[in-house]
Amino acid sequence: MKTYAIISDIHGNSLALQAVLNDIKVRQVETIINLGDHVFGALEPEQTAELLRQNPMLCISGNTDREILESLDKPSEKENMERVKADLSEQTIAWLKSLPQTTIHDQLFFVCHGTPESDNEYLLEQVTPEGVFVYNDEDLIAKIQHIKERIILCGHSHVNRVIYLSNGKIILNPGSVGLPAYLGVGEHRFAMESMTPHAKYAIVHADGNNISIEQVLCAYDWHRASEAALRNGSEKWSAFLLHGRMPKALRIER
Repeated sequence: MKTYAIISDIHGNSLALQAVLNDIKVRQVETIINLGDHVFGALEPEQTAELLRQNPMLCISGNTDREILESLDKPSEKENMERVKADLSEQTIAWLKSLPQTTIHDQLFFVCHGTPESDNEYLLEQVTPEGVFVYNDEDLIAKIQHIKERIILCGHSHVNRVIYLSNGKIILNPGSVGLPAYLGVGEHRFAMESMTPHAKYAIVHADGNNISIEQVLCAYDWHRASEAALRNGSEKWSAFLLHGRMPKALRIER
């Protein structure tokens, strides 16, 4: 049997990342697959990058990793971006540049951040004027019809889900290590909410054709993380870190 830890969307939350890495070590899982969005956010970008470098794992790029690189030579209006860029070392920038957008691992996993084609789209969730809904079985099979691997790993939405498809394939989103909720922007304004403040990741046990999956919720000092986000000027991130959902006051803002 082979065992894999799947992490995603750390977003510079070094406290949450350390809690997850500690839990993975206790469980003696040696292979870690990281789905991107490593350092961007209202917390500790470079500290998080240093922690990632100290713990070997397979990493791909997420949409905010790409956005950091795209804005290196120009100012960005994205909240937190200028503070993040100022904190990152040349070593971290070089590392972000080295990351692939997608990869395949052990002929079992197709690894992407959003969808196989885009780091900024959701594979599992459809955003509508009425809210966010998971695509049905037929639509998901159509979206991954060109993928040969049994398990498709995706992040981006920060909501932990396991979808077993009727064709025998599995789509797994491990949730977010470091940001359990956020407000999305686009054609429709929406909230992605995991409903708890825990640091989230997943464990996959593969024994031939038998696949077992655990969704893991790790406690850590989210009050401390929330306070750090507030000190860095991000009231919304502070609330999301503390609650894992969008507080009533922010719902009224919508």
